[in-house]
Amino acid sequence: MDQDPWETIAVIGLGRLGVCFSVVLDEAGYDVIGMDVNESIVNSVNSRKNDSSEPGLSEALLRCRKFRATTDMSEAVQNARVIFILVPTPNSGGRDFYNHSILSNVLFKLNTLKVAHRHIVISATVLPGYIRSTGNFLIRDCPNTTLSYNPAFVAQGDILEGYKTGGWFRLVMIGRANEEVGRILTRVYERIAPADRRPHICLMSPESAEIAKLCSNCFRTTKISFCNMVADLADKTPGADKHEICAALGKDESIGPICMRPGYGYGGPCYPRDNQALALYAKQVGVNPCIPEATHNYNEFHHDIMAEECLREGREEYVFEDVTYKPRCAVAMIDESPKLRVAYALVKAGKRVIIRDRQASLV
Repeated sequence: MDQDPWETIAVIGLGRLGVCFSVVLDEAGYDVIGMDVNESIVNSVNSRKNDSSEPGLSEALLRCRKFRATTDMSEAVQNARVIFILVPTPNSGGRDFYNHSILSNVLFKLNTLKVAHRHIVISATVLPGYIRSTGNFLIRDCPNTTLSYNPAFVAQGDILEGYKTGGWFRLVMIGRANEEVGRILTRVYERIAPADRRPHICLMSPESAEIAKLCSNCFRTTKISFCNMVADLADKTPGADKHEICAALGKDESIGPICMRPGYGYGGPCYPRDNQALALYAKQVGVNPCIPEATHNYNEFHHDIMAEECLREGREEYVFEDVTYKPRCAVAMIDESPKLRVAYALVKAGKRVIIRDRQASLV
């Protein structure tokens, strides 16, 4: 293997995504140092003990050769020329929608350290305009240091494989600050990818990547809502079959089969919030967000339609299984679960509802 000139990589934020990304980098031969403020997480990395429900993570962590962790940011970035940031940007509503406070605090601390000759890469979801209006200002005292955007397209339950292959959609999006960091990050993703499943690596400006990340998810939410609208039309049309219709539409090469299966609406930690964030940003720049708003509104309406279908069955008790936010999800996450939305509507209608599933959680 050719020696990479930027061999040491720092990963700030060792939640589920940060640990998985670090493990994948280690597997590719990089010298990875992770940083997190949570000492128990740092200890679990260094002791190679991890009880995560993410498939394959515990085993992959045991195989790591160089990956180590610290609570000291100065130590983490001392020798790393590339610094990835994977901290949470949770929903906050308001003008920015995403809460950038943890991310901004990390950048502020890096600025306090006056790191020089580094490439900082944000991999957390941000509202378009964050890097230009806020991020670059926060690292203003870091000489010859760039700030780029490289959002993760990975799915819960398939994170390790997703980082290697660009996720289900084979996509790596690099909003590079300059040509050099574009080449370095391209090399990183080429190096971690299996030879027979290399992702599409798309280079663009940070501003383009901020928009493209939201639009990628929102195009899929639009397809899901459209597919469910078609299904609802078919259900109200004698002789029509929603499965036949959607299967045919999926064969149309201008549409494709992904997200064209009728059923529950969309949920999860990304789709609902990214759809609403895109609408918010569109309003801020004077663009009518009629499409993401219609997508969101129909998703909400479809929950009601599915509840009404259940009520028409006339039962007093309803049982729901597999209630994670998407069918057969490998990790127990119920964020914005469509099934639970329907179940809640039935409870409000006075019906008895039983949930049968493994232990689920919000993370």
